[in-house]
Amino acid sequence: MTMPLAQDSAGRSAPVISPAIGPVMTPAAGSAAPRRPASSRDRDRFVGFAFAAADLLIETDAQGNILFSAGARCRLTKGEVGGLVGTNLMEVVAPGDRKYVHVLFDRIREKARIKPSRVLFQAFDGQQFPALLGGCRLDSCPGSLFLTVLLTAPQRHGAGAAAARQGELLDQTGFAGILEERILAAREKGLDQGLTLLLVEGLQAMVETMPEGAAAEVREGIDAYLRGISADGDSAGQLTGDRYGIVHAADIDGNEVQGHIAQIIEAAGGALPGGIRSWTLDMADDRLDAADAARALVYTVQAFASAQGGEFTISSLEDGANRLMAGAVERIGQLRATIDNRDFIVVYQPIVDIGTGAVHHLEALTRVDGMSSPADFITFAEDVGLIYDFDLLLTRTVLDTLQEFRKEPKLPDVAINLSAKTLMSPIFLKQFQSVVAPYGDLAAKLLIEVTETVIVTDIAKLNEVLQKLRETGFRICLDDVGAGSTSFQSLYGIQADYAKIDGKFVRGAVNSPRDMAMLRSMVDVCRQLGLDLIGEQVEEAVHADLLTGLGVSLAQGFLFSRPSRDFAYFAKDWSKVRSGGKVLLKG
Repeated sequence: MTMPLAQDSAGRSAPVISPAIGPVMTPAAGSAAPRRPASSRDRDRFVGFAFAAADLLIETDAQGNILFSAGARCRLTKGEVGGLVGTNLMEVVAPGDRKYVHVLFDRIREKARIKPSRVLFQAFDGQQFPALLGGCRLDSCPGSLFLTVLLTAPQRHGAGAAAARQGELLDQTGFAGILEERILAAREKGLDQGLTLLLVEGLQAMVETMPEGAAAEVREGIDAYLRGISADGDSAGQLTGDRYGIVHAADIDGNEVQGHIAQIIEAAGGALPGGIRSWTLDMADDRLDAADAARALVYTVQAFASAQGGEFTISSLEDGANRLMAGAVERIGQLRATIDNRDFIVVYQPIVDIGTGAVHHLEALTRVDGMSSPADFITFAEDVGLIYDFDLLLTRTVLDTLQEFRKEPKLPDVAINLSAKTLMSPIFLKQFQSVVAPYGDLAAKLLIEVTETVIVTDIAKLNEVLQKLRETGFRICLDDVGAGSTSFQSLYGIQADYAKIDGKFVRGAVNSPRDMAMLRSMVDVCRQLGLDLIGEQVEEAVHADLLTGLGVSLAQGFLFSRPSRDFAYFAKDWSKVRSGGKVLLKG
């Protein structure tokens, strides 16, 4: 039976209860509506609620055959919506999502009700569109499934998240993005959700040995099942060949997940060489605020995905994951406190003219109590997404120091290290300009030294940001040229003013013809690109002589000065550096 739709005064469709259900009484103008039996009123009320929550209502049998439809056509049929009756729902579901919708049907039968999940439907003209499919079953109507379809906008994940193709899971980057969104939403809306990490040990090796059809059954079956249990149907990711992450409702049990995966593999004739283990994290952990809790979970997921061999075996998964999560929460808490309390110091090391000893500029370096290595501190801040906050704070701290000594006649220029991750942030330029603007002309004393501790995948985008900075007067320096991250691709793709040659080549070239050949090559390339060169880690006179012989005039290293907290020394008398600034200890 199809429920007809009437037009209201605004021309919108509204449900009308058919005579078989009970008449809708229309009162005369100015008169009060006659009272109807409570059962009829309740029925109308629930119909109203249903249409308020969905564009289309569908009843199917256990096989998906449509028994009833009412509401908007949603482009699923050319004619009246009643024309869907007698067809199978899978006929209007995009092919890549059909196995996934079967999983949703199974979950309705198991759980009695599922929250709306994102499904890709196929219109009568072949065009595909997203909608939210929800459903429930009633004990009073055995064999029937009651479904709602709500049209929705195309899926858009947060910055940096890669959306999955039809029928596939998110990749590691996409899952990290959706995970952050889900955690923030769960905290804001009070949702009870969990994160499960799943290890199917040996899965990749197994599917590679299976017949093509059977292998596809395993891959598609696992993808469909994990999407089916994930929040909104779009919160599951394949992190590596045998590791998965799923954000889901709190009623999902790890043992249940393992059992379903095992059934999928067995049904396809597979024999898994390893075991299946899952580990569920509490997304409601309130030791950190929502944003930092999201960072801790994303960091743990990334560590889980990249762990090698015995780091995350079946036997060590739970213990290793717990240690990772606990360690991430503790370290992020410490890092957040360091940023909020400015609990770090800045030391300065000069870059000098080798021939004259004159200071060209200073480099601002950070030191944090309790961190054995500044590089470890920066790398962890990048991994958990706090480097952006730290870089802007460092910029402000150095400008405050320049402000303090601005009356000195020999005020030096200062290079600040900004992570490539910070520079690639879509809101960086606006935030950076807001930080430097209050300092006026002092901002021109800054050089921006680009650190690439991770490989930059979009050199053109990074160069675009750097050119906008150059246009406003900032000079750009590429750090650690020759090191693994700052590649020749970066040299050719980024227009800069200075390039710093990684110190291992400067030191190694003294005794190694191979390192000397590499050093000559880097010097030649940089010179052809119009870059002024700086040699790093110059600790002995022989290093300085070698650079001079190659035509490199600027250098940095212990031969000239150790990093010093005594900015006043360089501000008051920096024309020549002989013994270096006085090194002051914190406190």
